[in-house]
Amino acid sequence: MEKLHPFLVPGSWLLQGQYFPAQGPTQNVLGTTEVKAHEEFPETLRVVGEVRDAEDTTSRPVATEFTLDLVAPGLIRFHMNSIPLGTVLLGTGAWNCELLQFHYGSPDRRILGVESYAVSGSDVLLTSGVMFADGVAVTWWLARLERVR
Repeated sequence: MEKLHPFLVPGSWLLQGQYFPAQGPTQNVLGTTEVKAHEEFPETLRVVGEVRDAEDTTSRPVATEFTLDLVAPGLIRFHMNSIPLGTVLLGTGAWNCELLQFHYGSPDRRILGVESYAVSGSDVLLTSGVMFADGVAVTWWLARLERVR
């Protein structure tokens, strides 16, 4: 059996990083991410996370939730119902034991994004991404994920 990328193994992660919005200052963020396998279909992973402003302890967390389906060795399918964006995001990606990368978009292609998760030592991942709206990059991010043992 092929060794899975660490993010594709159910577990909990602590997140620390930065968001770089096109409009506004860089934002330091803290958060959590939980990867859970579907009980009946273990090849379907539900990813639930939340991030908040690290500088403002009264800030409201921003929640995210998406699904990754392991559809073939080294290949995934991405699905997110995005309430804030008011649309569904669908995509595909590829992975090996060191790198996971996927891209997604809304059906009308007005929203596009790409994310990567690179192994950076034992129980540590570096994640980065960018989201585009109508062809303009609106936010980038760079974060460190550390597995909770």
